[in-house]
Amino acid sequence: MAHPPATWLSRILSFSPIAPPKRAAPELAFPSEFLSTLERLRLLALKALGGGLREGHRLGAYKGGQLEFHGHRSYSAGDDLRYIDWNTYARTGKPFVKEFAREEAGVLHILLDATPSMQLGDPAKWTFARRVAALFSHVALASNDVVCLYVFRGNGALDMFPARGAKGSIRDMLNFLERCRVDTPPTPSSPSADLAAIEDDPFQNAIGAFLRGGPRRGRAILISDFWQEERDVIGAIARLSASGFDPAGIHVLAPEELSVQGDGELLARSLEEDSEIELSAGDDLTERYARELETHCRAIEDSFRKRGGNYLRVASTTSIEQVLITSLRQRRWVL
Repeated sequence: MAHPPATWLSRILSFSPIAPPKRAAPELAFPSEFLSTLERLRLLALKALGGGLREGHRLGAYKGGQLEFHGHRSYSAGDDLRYIDWNTYARTGKPFVKEFAREEAGVLHILLDATPSMQLGDPAKWTFARRVAALFSHVALASNDVVCLYVFRGNGALDMFPARGAKGSIRDMLNFLERCRVDTPPTPSSPSADLAAIEDDPFQNAIGAFLRGGPRRGRAILISDFWQEERDVIGAIARLSASGFDPAGIHVLAPEELSVQGDGELLARSLEEDSEIELSAGDDLTERYARELETHCRAIEDSFRKRGGNYLRVASTTSIEQVLITSLRQRRWVL
């Protein structure tokens, strides 16, 4: 059987034997042990991120604002080259990055993908994504930063927390995340309706709706599986950066998406487009899928890196402790 074209293969959301895909049950509430972990990690993050600074001061590289030079730290992969101290590099031969503090609270925007493909996995990507959103929000709120959450689907509508003009608490933020649900898969009634669903890009819609709301400039973290056309995702990231925001991406994939599972006849089913295709598993398919996936992920990563942003690809089975450790190594995720 012929393999699908590369453009289709790069959009495959899951491989499974020819049977209905297993979908994780929706999580209705954060378990108590997660809340305890969240508080412990918040304290760890505050200590590592410089909690001894005066209230309202933040370390990192910011666009605009009143900045005061604070010091140097060693360069790490992904840091913006504009902030390397080249005079120090000329003297020592080692790259160091300048850090600044500014006397105002930072602003953190978290855009959370709730399109149908996020329900895949065990635990579901949606469960993992909300936990990561809760972690970063909790750390930022405890640092007296301003935090706004945006949950987007495919129609351009955004669920936002807190409501405009309101000041939400950490408990309110957790309640908001608990109530959010993943969008249901499309059920087109005609070929034209199916084509419209495919052409409608949730990222462009989400960024457009986000910018029309007139948000304060700051860091914007996109938490998604990025299973859309590369040109649409890259265009959305570029638009976000051009509007004065510092973009960062957390790329969440389920184990089923990281490699082809199973032998013999397989059924590749798209949760986004209500379409499927039969395939014959084998070394060629496994290798081709791995290449397509790596190419797709690398394109998304490059788009963030070129704009000075951080990027993290992570499996939905990863502990949030590990996510925090990675963010602290790069330091500019939540600053």
